[in-house]
Amino acid sequence: MPQPLDPQPIDNAPVRLNMQHFMTKMNDHGQLAKSCRFAVVIKPIGSLISKWAFFSEDLMYLTEIVEMPGRGFMNFDIRYYGPNHKLPYQSTYEDLNITMLCRSNSLERKFFDDWMTIINPINSFDFNYRDDYRAEIDVFQYSEVAKDEGLRGTGWNRQSQVPEPKYNITIHNVYPILVNPQPMTWGDDQIQRLIVSFTYTHWSRKGFDPESGTYDLVKGRNVI
Repeated sequence: MPQPLDPQPIDNAPVRLNMQHFMTKMNDHGQLAKSCRFAVVIKPIGSLISKWAFFSEDLMYLTEIVEMPGRGFMNFDIRYYGPNHKLPYQSTYEDLNITMLCRSNSLERKFFDDWMTIINPINSFDFNYRDDYRAEIDVFQYSEVAKDEGLRGTGWNRQSQVPEPKYNITIHNVYPILVNPQPMTWGDDQIQRLIVSFTYTHWSRKGFDPESGTYDLVKGRNVI
């Protein structure tokens, strides 16, 4: 009967598994990010929706929930020899959902109702061109506190007194595809909310991702 092989020693396992090293890594690049430190700026830029540009600041303060959108790939299975593996052939971007707090004058609902009507007027139900109703959305992730080299240890910026933006994505060619129903009930007195679903073409990180006609392949960066 064959004898079992002696187990080989494992010499590549991590060894610095203690709270001190954990805390060091957590603080190397700022504190742990918190999902409540965000801001959203909706910028109507289409020719027919741009008249609502003044409303962007209101929407920034009224946005209760937003998703930092992801990115995926469509794949097909391929096999040359051995197991199958996947080969990507197209980028995919999921729809974006934003939850708004509503005020009693219903301007938030009116804004999105008007936006939907611009896309598809109910007197004709003929769709307008995307350039007439598209927008951009900026999503910002902020630090827990701001950093100021002149006030080491205080954690606050002397000038702004606000946390620092640490990450920003710009979502391109955005427009709503669904204004969700708003349930109403006499059973509670909770704040009214509005959930809107958006579609878009793609998102990018300004200053990091290559832009059309501005990317230098030799230098590996955007050309300003």
